[in-house]
Amino acid sequence: MNKIRINNIKTVDKHINKLISKLLLSIILLASLVVSGRGLADTTLYHIVSEKQLASLTQNNVYTPLSVAEEDYIHFSKLSLILPIANDAYKNKEVLFLLQVTFSDSDEDLRWIGDNPDYYKGLHLSMVGKKFEFIRDKNNQWELPAM
Repeated sequence: MNKIRINNIKTVDKHINKLISKLLLSIILLASLVVSGRGLADTTLYHIVSEKQLASLTQNNVYTPLSVAEEDYIHFSKLSLILPIANDAYKNKEVLFLLQVTFSDSDEDLRWIGDNPDYYKGLHLSMVGKKFEFIRDKNNQWELPAM
């Protein structure tokens, strides 16, 4: 009977040690994410803006395009959709920028309708990770900036 108890205790002890090891690995992973400044799930999106719009529609370091007044949000896009948008809606602009913004997936102001992400308030420019300037190709079409 004592031998069975000892074996049961050893088995339970092995399971506890495995659980503790897994827990420690999880804590180390979470700590490295916190230290790196990245969340568990962040989303990087892009917004096209002309030089004039960025300058004239920014107050107190918050960019608020006309779409916020008209539709209550700022249009964002995945990188794969940027060029068609730039070469259609922005084809006559002189200087064009691409704002790269990484949102926390817990940001309640970022909402998705299908594949279309929209941000439901003005964009504080401190959220912009990078600002790229578009260039034109030999056919006068916008090209993605070097990233």
